[in-house]
Amino acid sequence: MEEFRGRRPGSGDGEEVTFALQADPGENARFEQPPFRVRRYRRMPGRHPVMVQEAVGPEAERRMRRHVRLFGSLADFHGPHLPRQLAHVLAHDDTTRPHRLLLDCRGERLADLGSPDRLHGPRLRTVVRDLFEAVAGLHEPRLVHGRISPEHLWWDDTDGLQLAGLDGAVHATEPLPERPATQWDAPGFRPGLPAAAEQDVHSAALVAFWIATGETLPRGASREHLHALLGQGHEDWLQELLRSAFPLGSAGAAPARELVRLLADGDEPSGLFERPFAERLRRREAVAREEFRALRARQRTDGAGRPRAVVAPAVSGTRRPGWWRRIPLRPRSGRPTARGLVVECPMCLSELDWDTAERVVLDEARGMVPEAELTPPGDAARDAQLARTYVVCPGNDDVPRHELPYRYPTFGTEPVRIGLVGASTTGKSHLLAAMIDQARKSTVMARFGLRVEALDPQRYHRYLGDVVTPFIDGRQELPATADRPDLRYSTGLIVTDEHSRRSHSVIFFDVAGGRLERTGRESDFLNRLSALLCVVDPTRVEGLTGQRGTTGRDPAFEHVRQRLRQQLADPAVPFLPVPCALVVTKCDLLRFRGYREIDGWLHEKPDAEGDLSTVEQESEDVYAFLGARGGGDWLQLAGECRNSTLHLASATGCGPREQSDASAPRRFDETLFRQHRVLRPLLSLLAMQGVMTGPAADAVLGGEGHGA
Repeated sequence: MEEFRGRRPGSGDGEEVTFALQADPGENARFEQPPFRVRRYRRMPGRHPVMVQEAVGPEAERRMRRHVRLFGSLADFHGPHLPRQLAHVLAHDDTTRPHRLLLDCRGERLADLGSPDRLHGPRLRTVVRDLFEAVAGLHEPRLVHGRISPEHLWWDDTDGLQLAGLDGAVHATEPLPERPATQWDAPGFRPGLPAAAEQDVHSAALVAFWIATGETLPRGASREHLHALLGQGHEDWLQELLRSAFPLGSAGAAPARELVRLLADGDEPSGLFERPFAERLRRREAVAREEFRALRARQRTDGAGRPRAVVAPAVSGTRRPGWWRRIPLRPRSGRPTARGLVVECPMCLSELDWDTAERVVLDEARGMVPEAELTPPGDAARDAQLARTYVVCPGNDDVPRHELPYRYPTFGTEPVRIGLVGASTTGKSHLLAAMIDQARKSTVMARFGLRVEALDPQRYHRYLGDVVTPFIDGRQELPATADRPDLRYSTGLIVTDEHSRRSHSVIFFDVAGGRLERTGRESDFLNRLSALLCVVDPTRVEGLTGQRGTTGRDPAFEHVRQRLRQQLADPAVPFLPVPCALVVTKCDLLRFRGYREIDGWLHEKPDAEGDLSTVEQESEDVYAFLGARGGGDWLQLAGECRNSTLHLASATGCGPREQSDASAPRRFDETLFRQHRVLRPLLSLLAMQGVMTGPAADAVLGGEGHGA
C-alpha cells in the first residue's frame, strides 16, 4: 500500500488530500509516455483504477504545472457538471522530485488497440458521442486541445471514453504549439496558427471515422475529396457527422455540442457494425463454410469418392503451326485432316481449313484487304507479316462475316476462350480493362513466370486506345457494352509460361449482358468457352451495400449455366468441364460495413496480387459471405464447374462523379481511383486452365498440380 499526498486542482492553492493506492501488478503496469513515466494503481477502498504520472526533467514539470492549471480552470467552470469524458486530475505533488500527478484515467489508449473493432456493436455511436462530449466540455470555457488523436484517448469497458493530454492545450486565439503535423490534423494545419475550436472538431471527426471504420482519411485531403469518399457506402449517421464537421463552401464546422446532439437524436445505426455477428448470421456463415468444404471435396474426386486423376498437359511432338494438344473434354477444338488443319471459330463455331482459308489484312477502317503473297525473305520478316494477317470466317445467318488472327492456333496448344458473365452494368468491362492494364504493366505476371504479349497487335492497340487508356489514364466511366449484331472477342493475348515452355492464345469475350440471355445462334459461342469469369455486382444483392439491392437470380448467370449444361454436361461427370473464377466487383462499397468474413481482404495489402497461396482461404470467405448474406443464387454456377475460385476486386476504388457538362462521360475521383486485386481472378483462371504451371498454380489448385 502506498500514499499519494498532493493538492487538488482548482482556484487558490488547492486543498491538500491523501489517497491510499495499491500498485497494479499487471504486465503493462509501467510504461513510458514521453516526457512522462506512468504507473498504474488501484485507489483504495473500492480498487478504482488510477494512474500516477511522473515528470522527467524541467520541460515535463512545466507541462505538468500547465496541465494542473488548465484542468483547474475547467473544474471551476463546470463545477459538479465536469464531464466524465475528460480525464480528471485528482491531485498534484510538486514538493519533491520527480513531480507527480494523480489522474483518474483508466483503460487502454486507443492508439494501443491496433484496431477499433472492440468499440463496435450497439455502443459504437456512444463511443463517438463521448469523444464529442469531451471536446464540447473543453470548448465551453474556450480551451482548445490542439492535438486530439488516439494517443490521447483512453477507453474502458465500464467507464467509456476519456480524453487526456491537456498539458498541450491552449486558450482559443493563442498560437498552436510547435509539433509535426499528423494524419489527425485538419486540412491546412500548421504550428503557429491561432487555436480555434474548429481544429478540434476536425481532428475529432477524423478520429471518429477511424473508430467507426478502422480506416484513416488521406492526410490534408480537401473537403470535396472527403465528401466524395463518404459517398462510398458509409452508414448515414457517420456521413451526417463528417459532413457537418467538414461542410462544403465557406461554412465553418458545426460546434462540438451540436454534433453531440446529432449523435444523441439521430437514427440508430443500422446494425451493420454490430460485432460479434447476430447468432442467426453466425449459423448461416457456418453452414455456408460447410457447403464450400463439401463442394471442394466433390470437385477433387471423380464422382465416386476417388481422388480425381491428374492429367498432364499434352504437348505435340512437333511445333509446326496449327497443331495443338487435344484435351479429352474438348475434342472439337481443332484437328489435322488430310486437307490440313481444321480450326473451330470461337465466335460462330464454324470449322475452317486453316491452310486454305482466305487471308486478309485490315485497313484503317477495319475493312478486309486481300493479303499479298508471303514473299518476305527470312523467318523474322515472315513472322512479322503473319502477325498482321487474318483468316476470314464466313460466319452464319446470325453472325456476320468476321476475321481471326492467323496466329490464333499456331502455338501447339489449345486456345483459351474466357467469357465474362454477368448482367449489364455489373462492371465486366471495367474489370477486364483493369486486368489487361495490370497484366501489361505490373511485374506480377513475370513473378509467376508468365510473359504476356498481344495476340493481334492491331486489335489489341485499338482496345488499349478505345477502352483502357480512357478508363485508366482518363478515369472515364466506360459506356455500357453495345448489344451489336456482329460478334467480336474484346481482346487477345499470347501467354507464355516459363515452367512448361508453352504458349497459349487467350481471348476474352466481353459482350452485352442482354446477349448472354438470348437463345439464338448469336450466343452459341457460349457453348465452347474454355473458362468463365463471373462478375457479381454487390449492389444487386439486397442489403449488402447502402443501395437498394435486387433479389433473385442474375439472368445472365442462369442462362449461361443452362447453355453449358445442355451442351457440355456428361451424366458420368458431376461438374461442367470448365473452370470458373467468380469475382465480387466494386468491393470498395463493402468496406467499413463490419463484414467480418471479408474485412481482411478489403484493406490494402502490399502483396495482394503476388501471393496466390491465400486464394483458397479467400474463396471460402467469399463463399461464406455471399451464402450467409443473401447472395447464394450467384454461387450456383461456380458450384457446378469442375474447378472454381472466388475473389474480391475493385477496378475503380470508387464510384463515378457527375461532370458539370451533362453530356461528358462521368469520371472517377483522382485521389480515390485505383485498381485493387484485379489480377488474382485472371491468374487463378490461367492456373485452373493449365496456362500457368509451377508452384503458384499448384497453390491455386490445392497442391494437386494441373489437371486436378
